[in-house]
Amino acid sequence: MELQNYYQLLNIEKSSDLNAIKKAFRIEIALYHPDNNTAEGARIRFDLLIEGFDILSNPKKRQAYDDMLFSSKSNKPIILREPIQEEYYKEWKKESKEKSKSYWESSLSELLLLDLFLDTGFDDLFSGTEDLFDDLEDTLGNIFDIF
Repeated sequence: MELQNYYQLLNIEKSSDLNAIKKAFRIEIALYHPDNNTAEGARIRFDLLIEGFDILSNPKKRQAYDDMLFSSKSNKPIILREPIQEEYYKEWKKESKEKSKSYWESSLSELLLLDLFLDTGFDDLFSGTEDLFDDLEDTLGNIFDIF
């Protein structure tokens, strides 16, 4: 199994911090979200971006990923040969695929607003959002009750 280079995919350096990763992800995801891109390959790229962000934004996954990616001294594509590494990578891809489905079906503005203004991050984007929107509605309702 070939290991995808998510740093190249997001156009960032290996030393990038979480803020740089988020910024790059927002830019790229906006280009490939179905609200902006209906091209045939957009969905594939979108899924890869979700995978990359999911791995690089999680410190434990990122460390394991870096160990896999940079274990080779060459610039050739990395083929995972160790069964444990391949299993981790397959599991990460499976988790990301589930997230990607939810993100693909939501509007781009919902994704970006939740991440930017509510600082929920994409990791738990849809878990508990029902309560979040209910609380937001209650708060806004209370504000409008003043007038």
